[in-house]
Amino acid sequence: MVWLIAKILEKFTLEIVPKLPIQIRTKLFRSVLKFRKIRDKARLDVTNSNPTFEQRLEYALDSRVGLNTSGQSLLTYSESIQFSQIDDTPVNIYKFEPHNPNPSKYAIYFHGGGYFAGSITSHKNFVSKLSEKTNLTIYFFEYRLSPEYLFPSAHDDAKIAVDFISSLHPDKQSIWIGESAGGGLATGLCVDYDYLVRPDNLILLSPWLDLSDKEEDKKYFKNRDITIIIDGMHDVGEFYSSEHSSDNPILSPIYADIKSFPDTLIQVCTDELLYNDAIEFTKKLKEKNVNVNLQTWNGLWHAWQFFPIKEANEAINLIVKYVKSSENQSSR
Repeated sequence: MVWLIAKILEKFTLEIVPKLPIQIRTKLFRSVLKFRKIRDKARLDVTNSNPTFEQRLEYALDSRVGLNTSGQSLLTYSESIQFSQIDDTPVNIYKFEPHNPNPSKYAIYFHGGGYFAGSITSHKNFVSKLSEKTNLTIYFFEYRLSPEYLFPSAHDDAKIAVDFISSLHPDKQSIWIGESAGGGLATGLCVDYDYLVRPDNLILLSPWLDLSDKEEDKKYFKNRDITIIIDGMHDVGEFYSSEHSSDNPILSPIYADIKSFPDTLIQVCTDELLYNDAIEFTKKLKEKNVNVNLQTWNGLWHAWQFFPIKEANEAINLIVKYVKSSENQSSR
């Protein structure tokens, strides 16, 4: 019965709510996402406190299907954007290109999914929307996922992808955009001082910047966050870290010694478990005189930018404004 109800709610979330008037969608999504969290908690409770690799893989594969379905259903593809896969690349790299793209800038997108999910399928529609609104050519790459591959696999793949993409545009400025785990992945590259490539600007959407799980910081948000399960997040972070300490600065940039860092925009909502990550990291950047713009929303949820709601449109419009302001600064 529980699974039947969950299936009905999923259909309501993905097929019905997006077609309703935008003024009422946020409240409806907020209500049904709470039930989604109950479903996900039940899925986690099926496994024991020390899940086997097979159990982790089953959960990851199921989550990948779910994220792909959500990404394809919640938003539609922006047809004005030309999409292609680049041939003969060391990792899968895709290109989103407007008809008349910004001639001086391009972007690289680092996808989220807890390091165990996320793909071009789950993110294609959202990235097309970003490309259309910002008028940027955006490159998207796929990296190896947990539990099949652990740290530093994603980090290494990101370096390979960035090196390849950067070689295509040696004279252009770059913007890195990362959401959730992808935000941590992009930031981890920026604090890896053995790696020399840096973006001119960094945009982080609900970034996961601390895999070490300081539970005292997060327990206040345990019941306010309507999408992320704190126990599951902690377990995923610890497992992905493998034999490495989860407070390694590349895994958890919140612990990094900031030496140099690009101008940064961070968007986060005040009710999500990752809110403190954003607040602490913003403070760290400001202490080092980094130009950082923190934007917060109340009463929403993790990575709300992916939903067809007015607050997502507001967030994307602010990203557009930030990109334009970075152009003005670079032209001075």
